[in-house]
Amino acid sequence: MSVVTKSFDTIHKFLNSPRLEFGLRILHDPSIVTDIRRLDGRFLKISAWGIFKFLVEALWKYPGMFDYEIDPSLRGMSELTYMILSLEERVKAARKRGVKIVGKWPANPTDPYFVDGVMALDPFLAGYCRLLAEGKPDLVKRGRARLSEEACPAQAAAYSILDEETYPMDFFYPFIGPWCYDSQYCFEALRHKVDGDYGDHPVFNQRDDRLGISREYLRQELLRFLKRLEELTGKKIDPEALRREFILENKLRRVLREIIALPQEEPPPIDSLAMILSVFICSDWLGDPEAALQVLSRIRDAGYERLAKGRRGMLVQKYPVRILITGIAWGDLGLYNMVDELGGVIVGSDCVYNLFHKDIDTDGDPIDILTDRFLATPYTWQVEERSMWTVNTIRSAKRVDGLIFNCNFGCNYQAAEARFVTDIVKRETGIPCLITDADLPKENRGQMRTRLGAFIELLKERQLED
Repeated sequence: MSVVTKSFDTIHKFLNSPRLEFGLRILHDPSIVTDIRRLDGRFLKISAWGIFKFLVEALWKYPGMFDYEIDPSLRGMSELTYMILSLEERVKAARKRGVKIVGKWPANPTDPYFVDGVMALDPFLAGYCRLLAEGKPDLVKRGRARLSEEACPAQAAAYSILDEETYPMDFFYPFIGPWCYDSQYCFEALRHKVDGDYGDHPVFNQRDDRLGISREYLRQELLRFLKRLEELTGKKIDPEALRREFILENKLRRVLREIIALPQEEPPPIDSLAMILSVFICSDWLGDPEAALQVLSRIRDAGYERLAKGRRGMLVQKYPVRILITGIAWGDLGLYNMVDELGGVIVGSDCVYNLFHKDIDTDGDPIDILTDRFLATPYTWQVEERSMWTVNTIRSAKRVDGLIFNCNFGCNYQAAEARFVTDIVKRETGIPCLITDADLPKENRGQMRTRLGAFIELLKERQLED
């Protein structure tokens, strides 16, 4: 293929991709982009012009993100796109300023990681951000070549970004529990690059802990973690600093609960992708809680304004069926667009909902509070209790018509519990359930469209009967 042919092919793809609409909206109305200012001297401060310039350049530099139908007319979405795509350079810039970068994993509450100026980095979500930017699965393939061909895509991507030093990290300290038992193998394989340790989350019957054995065990693990943070930063962690972090992140938790409730309204004012970028990709605040609070608050407020005007989200069809995702959220963002196009809308992902389904208490000993919070992570409970938590999530929601349980390739734990959870959900709620298997972005889209289309059609038929 000649250079001229390649150039015309690139231009043709751009003219026929969602990137063009995103770019035109940004260029036509730069006012939809606003400043992100730090509130207390922490990590981020950037002008609207800086974000605007970054996003225009990103249309070419990070084509993968713009292969999806992102709604830039939803105020706050452009800034969230900026936060996702700029994570790598923001982490590197913070580390150059002397900020310590500490690794966690998705089920861990973020509060103790951000205390005293530390920046939390979840390599699994950071890996997803990199996959989105690149728009190709090479990151996962390289990680699997080093770890295992059976590693889940999140583990493989996480390994690659740290092994290849895409993201710097000073120390890792994930609390390892029964939800993702491959995490320790991924981190252990990285010891040649990063020093680290583990918090051991008790796996025995922690919900029936009459003697307080689980609680005291995990409390000591938390104290050990905070001591390691003090050694890393050279600062004493004050209980009041932890309490201030609880207060800040409670604001974030409330905003996420308000965003996740929006697609349950009629009409849904935000589409599935806007919801999942907000509550899944941003569930660890993308390295900056203050900036995340500003951006997510704008998305919430824009959703409320649309709702008041009776406006639907960009891809939402009239009278869509509402679908909750459990298991692990799809890493292929195109599937969220697909659900909307087929007549559904995603109303939440309970794999991260456990992080923000309620506020953290601010009265009492912060260590005791954190201990209780870690023990109250539903995804670490025994499978029947964890299933009933999903049932109660459905019952407390304004509307859920169907459940999708997604299993990532390589995640034996999720695959083992999928049928158990869906059987309990069907028994207790009567709603239809679908189990999906996902792996790399953009793979098996045709098969997935067929399965999702049939499932959504079933939900629509039930909707008409009601």
